[in-house]
Amino acid sequence: MRVLDNIKKWLSDFSFKRCKSPDREVKAINIKNAKTVGIVYRSDDDEVKELIQRYVKFLKGYNAKVKTLGFYNLDELPRYVTPKLEYDYFVKKSLSWSLQSNAIEVENFIQQEFDILIDATVQQDDILRFVTKQSKAAFKVGAAGVKSVEDLDFAINLKTGEGTRQLMKGLDNYLHLINKN
Repeated sequence: MRVLDNIKKWLSDFSFKRCKSPDREVKAINIKNAKTVGIVYRSDDDEVKELIQRYVKFLKGYNAKVKTLGFYNLDELPRYVTPKLEYDYFVKKSLSWSLQSNAIEVENFIQQEFDILIDATVQQDDILRFVTKQSKAAFKVGAAGVKSVEDLDFAINLKTGEGTRQLMKGLDNYLHLINKN
């Protein structure tokens, strides 16, 4: 099984290097002025899921249209999870050998031209990195550190041991300062 995982990792890295970012005009946008926000995250972690749900409610207070895309490392969605208007999910079963998803939810998410895309992962994620890279969002933000940040327009440096909670606080702080009117 370990050999198979290594082959998948190699294929994923190879595909990721060959994958092109879309042509887009990078535009730094204040969170209060964003009309559309996309959030990509690992939904396996209940704490992260809770943080994302609270942040979606917060963003709606600014009248932003929010769409999230969560990944479950399972073959099927858990029974207690139901996709809703703002929340889409995809699962391991929809991944190719190169760890790219062919799920319609992922394609729809990538094609949306969000004002801001928030990558809420704090570590290298071989699956969600494709979503972030291929997104047509005007301003991509997330965490720096152990993962590659070439496809982010703005990255927060996290200290060792800091997680999604600190990332979201940092992003919220800086996104309120950018282009403040």
